[in-house]
Parts: sequence; structure tokens; C-alpha cells
Amino acid sequence: MMLPATGVYFRKEDYASFSRRLLVDLIDTVFLTVLSFVAAFVISLVLPYGRRAFNLMFVSVFLICWIYMVLLKRSRGGTLGYRIGRVRIVGFDGQRPGIWALTLRFLFIPWGFVNWFIDYGWMSSDPHRQGLRDKLARTYVVNVNAEPAGTAAVSFRYYDILGYNFLFQEIDR
Repeated sequence: MMLPATGVYFRKEDYASFSRRLLVDLIDTVFLTVLSFVAAFVISLVLPYGRRAFNLMFVSVFLICWIYMVLLKRSRGGTLGYRIGRVRIVGFDGQRPGIWALTLRFLFIPWGFVNWFIDYGWMSSDPHRQGLRDKLARTYVVNVNAEPAGTAAVSFRYYDILGYNFLFQEIDR
């Protein structure tokens, strides 16, 4: 797969603000937690307690979360949090990101609240308001009506984060 040499960028006020991103994530987290508990409760009513029921609960919750955070987020409607927060997610090309990119973002969920502190701390100082999950997936979270302000070259930047070295693609502007 060839990576693009250029990508789009947005005006600073078009990137979703820190507080809006926090609101969106809290709404989606609460909604997914409730949905997961309901799924686990239904499974516990159908299957007796044991390894089989636990495995089915685990797989069901994982699938519910993946469908919600990847497939639904990629759809035109977005998640409940995206709808209420009036934001959308876009790739460096300005279009909806692919399933793989959103799956990479999804993999940050198991890090839990520790991830939130690192990701939101990073986001608050980034010129494109990207969290680490966005940098990894090459995505932006922008206001729902935001239009790209222009295109610029894609470059590679090294970051040293908690003793680990990362190489991310970024839009030079």
C-alpha cells in the first residue's frame, strides 16, 4: 500500500476541542458499559455460570465494543457520543477512515484510564489536537461541518513517549 505524500489539514477551530472530545468519549464509554452489562446479563440468564458463559460474555462484549467503536464510528451517523458532540472522524485524506485505522484506535481501549491521561495530555498540546490514538491511526476528530483548509506534505516524526520510541506520520504545516 502506497502512503500518500500529501494530506489535508483543518483550521485550528475546526478540530474538536479537548472538552468536546472528553464529552464524546464519556458518552460512548457510558453507553458501551450499559450495553455490555445488558449483554452479559442476558447471557447469564441463558447459560449457567461457568467457563462457557464467561467466554461467550467476553466475546460478546468485545464484538459489541468493536462494532460500536469501529463500524458505527465509520458510518455516516457515527456513535451516540459523536452525534451529541457534533464531531466526526476523518483520515489524512479528509475522508472517513478505513476499518483498519479505526481498529488501531480501538486497541487503545484496553489501556483504560491510564491511556486517557496520556492521550488527553498529548492532545491538549498537539497543533492538530490529535491524541496518540489519532497519530497512530492517522486520523483527526473534527467538528461535523468542518472543511479542509488545505493540503500539505506528510512527514515522519520521532517521539519518545514513556521510554518508547514511536515514528508517526504527520501533516507538515
